[in-house]
Order: sequence, then C-alpha cells, then structure tokens
Amino acid sequence: MAGDIIVKTVNDAKALKTFVLFPWTSGIYKNDSAWVPPLISEQMKFLGRRKGYFYEIGDATLFLAYRNGMPVGRISAHVNRLYEEKYDAHTGFFGFFECLSSQEIADALFDSAAEWLNRRGKTIMQGPQSFSVYDAVGFDIEGNDIMPVVGLFHFAPYYKDFAEKYGFRKCIDWYCYLVRDIQDYQPYLAEVREEFMKGQNITYRTLEKRDMKRRAREIKEIFNVAWDGNWGHLPLTDRQFKIFFDELKMVVIPELAIFAEDGDTTIGFCISIADANIGLKILNGRLYPWRLFKVLRAIKKSRKIRTIVMGVLPEYRGRHIDDVFYLKTIETGVGMGFNASDCSLIVETNRRMIGAISALKADNYKTYRIFEKNIS
Repeated sequence: MAGDIIVKTVNDAKALKTFVLFPWTSGIYKNDSAWVPPLISEQMKFLGRRKGYFYEIGDATLFLAYRNGMPVGRISAHVNRLYEEKYDAHTGFFGFFECLSSQEIADALFDSAAEWLNRRGKTIMQGPQSFSVYDAVGFDIEGNDIMPVVGLFHFAPYYKDFAEKYGFRKCIDWYCYLVRDIQDYQPYLAEVREEFMKGQNITYRTLEKRDMKRRAREIKEIFNVAWDGNWGHLPLTDRQFKIFFDELKMVVIPELAIFAEDGDTTIGFCISIADANIGLKILNGRLYPWRLFKVLRAIKKSRKIRTIVMGVLPEYRGRHIDDVFYLKTIETGVGMGFNASDCSLIVETNRRMIGAISALKADNYKTYRIFEKNIS
C-alpha cells in the first residue's frame, strides 16, 4: 500500500462497527450542514451478512484504511449475480466510500477494491453504488451544499475529485428535481388534471391501511415490471422489498399514496412522503428516546414532500397517468400545508419522466454521479 497506509478487510463485528461509525469518528462531516447522519443500527443490519439483503444475490468485502493505527477511510467492493445475469459479467462495483482529505488514502482504497474485483474476473469498476441503484448511489457532484431529501445521502465535496484523479470517468448521472412554491399551481391544477383524465377510464384511489398487504404486493409487481429498461434496474427481491416496505409503512401518508386502477386491476402507483431529514438530523444516527419529541416536532414542520417511488405498467404509458399522479400529489400536498415537491432520483436517460416534471417548471437542483474505470 501507498506510504504508511494499511488497508484491512472487515472480518468481525468490531471492525464492522468501526466501518459504520467512521463518518462520525473521522470528523469529515463535523461542520457540514448538508450531512444527515444515517441510523447506525440500520447501517449495521444493512451491512451484516445475516440480516442484509445483498448477500442473497451477491458477495462483498468491506475495507478499512489505517494510518498510524487509526482508521482514515473505508470502501466496499462487491459483485452482483443478478446484475451479471441481466447485463454483463465483467462489471464490479465499489460503494460506502468515505475518506479523509487525502488522495493517497483514496488511491489505496480504490486499489484495494479494484484488486478484489480483478481477482473475480472483473475488468470495469463502477460506483459508488451501496449496494445497488436503489440504495445510496453516486457522489453528489452538483448541489453538494444542499441537504438531500429523506432516503438520499450527502458526501464530502472532494470525493468526486479523488475519483477523477484516480482515473474514473462519468458513467451516468441521476437528477433531483424540485417543484417550488407548489401552492402557486393550485388555481389551475384541477382543470389540467381533469383534461388529462378525459377518456382515461382510470380510477384513482388513495391508500387504505386495511389494504396494506394487497397494496404491497401490487407495488412490488408493478415496480419490477415498470422500471425494467431503466438504467441499472434489477427486480427487487422479496427480502429487499420487505426492508423497503417495512420502512415505508412507518412514514407513509395515506393521502399521498395514490393508486391507478383499470377496473379491478391496479396498473400504477405513486407514493410520496414528508421530507423527514430535518428531523433525522437531530438524531445524529442514534434513536435516543429523549430526542424523539424534537424529531417529531421538526418533521411536522417539514413543508417539502418527496415522491419516493412511482410506477405505471408499460402498456398504460402515454396516457398521462404519470402526469395525473404528479398533479394529484401537488393538489393534495398543498391542501396538507406542503409548499415544495421533490422528485428524486431520476436517471438522465429517463427522458419521459424528465419531460413530465419539466412541464411543472421543476428545478434540477442536485446531481449524483456514478463513475466507472477500466481496471485491467
């Protein structure tokens, strides 16, 4: 390894905890107002081989870099069997990258990940993907000083520079869009929505909690079909979806969970939630009971919603169903006191969805980039 930097694999519970806690212990984000600490307990589960979903479909090794006995960086290297079956067998991935402000440390971490992937026959390294495009994805290369919405992550601004100096190039960008001052749209939203709905013969319903189990099944089935063809899409496994839906159940707002039905068949859905990051920041990664009151009070003051997941069956595209979803979400959100609507993440190749939200004069306020590099 370069200089006095030593990179070790994470091979026990103590090292895993060091890996998870590194963003705190390193002080990287000490004065960074855009960082929202993830929940430590959830990160431990996510990365653990027993409870994490990823090890059912792939394999990974976590690395910690040390200098003078102190951790100075971390990275994962992983391969995904589902990706290889659908796309190619020569691409591997890195993720969970965190590093002190040193190109030397970054290079040592990237080298370790690349060597691990090389030994498994990979010739291209992409990342960050931690672990997939539906987890933490990319470095936020634009809007880096802006706190992300709930479910997204923020990274130190120099990470993209480290990647580029190591030889990474752009692979693909993912965009965050924000419709600001959504109450300004209220006077004509209903008229536009009704025009779109003419001749659709589609019924729109909101979530009823007694239907939660059925709606969960519909969301998974529609999502896996509707997103096929989107860059990097892989169908969600049962375990992966359960983790996602269990978290969603805790924060879902029934009025903002909208389902489109053609007769007795659900053909699309759109689910938005309140942006809870302003409250989660207070927790600082730990579920202290005495902080929960402050957290809940802060979340109640949130005036931004995030459309976290949406899908329409392919045979129903082009019928303005996605437009109706957006308009209904904004109408309902205004009525509930929200004044901004976030649509994230949207991959740059999804021109149809970008076009739909551009009509609402949405701002592309933040960009996440996945990088790639030939490693053989």
